[in-house]
Order: sequence, then structure tokens, then C-alpha cells
Amino acid sequence: MKHQTDLRHIDDDPAKLQSLADKLSQHFWEKPCSVPVTWNGRLQKSMGRFLFTAHGKKKTPIRIELSKHAAHFITREIFIAVLLHELCHYHLFIQNKPYEDHHPVFEKELRRVGAISTNSVQIPQKGFDLYCSQCQGKLGTRKRFNTQKYLSGCCKAKVIKEDTLIGSFQYSGQILRHSKINFLNDSQSND
Repeated sequence: MKHQTDLRHIDDDPAKLQSLADKLSQHFWEKPCSVPVTWNGRLQKSMGRFLFTAHGKKKTPIRIELSKHAAHFITREIFIAVLLHELCHYHLFIQNKPYEDHHPVFEKELRRVGAISTNSVQIPQKGFDLYCSQCQGKLGTRKRFNTQKYLSGCCKAKVIKEDTLIGSFQYSGQILRHSKINFLNDSQSND
């Protein structure tokens, strides 16, 4: 299990992220990416998302967000494949084609560009290791825990919680076999 100090460093420059999205968009769709592509430090369970507004029947794209948390665990190739996944949502959306996950048109587009399919990579989630404040015995690991509400079972003392990661990085191995993202050089990497 990785701890917070073991995480990979990522280059979170928003201009580089936008530039990478523009290059991928131009290469695969021959169109610019006209929405901002940004980092979102709050995305913990998903690796990215495409956002749009809907007012009646009119839908407007807003932005693409990528998880800063997830970027610490994945390789450059998987990161680019995730960005391509979100760009597939965006480009199908602006073409008025089915852009939802698991739709056959969307899945065909993912394969065409060599993007990652939904839920093929799992990343560790934030959690807490719980300890007794008196005997320092480990009480367990939880995703959420209110230390003000409970006492330890062993000494009836306050509970101390320390940040940790629950789970491990898991990759199904499905995406990079026929990848079409080799045209990018190392200067566009996320690390």
C-alpha cells in the first residue's frame, strides 16, 4: 500500500494539460478542444469527467476535469488514455452522437483512438488508520470516522486517526495493447 509520501510527482501546470488536450483533439478529431481541460483535486473515485449544462433541449459543453489524486498512481500512457476517454465524450457530444459510457457508438470511438474504457483502472481511495491514544493499538481502517463520537474498545480512550490509502492500483491490461498514442514525445508527460 502506498502512503502519501510514496506518491508520484505530477506536473500540474494547467497550460500543459490544455496543450496536451488540444494536440490530442487535433490529432484524432482534426478539431480543437474548445472547452477548458482542468485538474480537479476533489475527484477521488473517478479518473476524470466531462461536464455540460442542459437548459431544456439545449446542451452546452462546459469543461473536462481530470483527477489530480488518480494522476499520482497511473503511468503517462494510462493518463493520456484517460484524457482521450474524456475527449471522446466531448467530441461525440458536440457531434450530437451518443456520448454515454457503455453505448456501442462511444465504445467504438474509444477503440478507434486507443482510449481507456470505463472502470478498467482502479485507484486507491483515501482512508484512515485508527489507533488508541492510550496504548497505541491499531483499531482498524475506515473511509470515514468521527473521532469525537467514539472511544477505543481496548482502553476506553480517545481514537487517533492517520491518513492512509485503502486498496491498491489495479489495471485490467486492456487498453495499451493497440495504443495509438505513441506519437507524443516525453515533454508532454504528466510527470
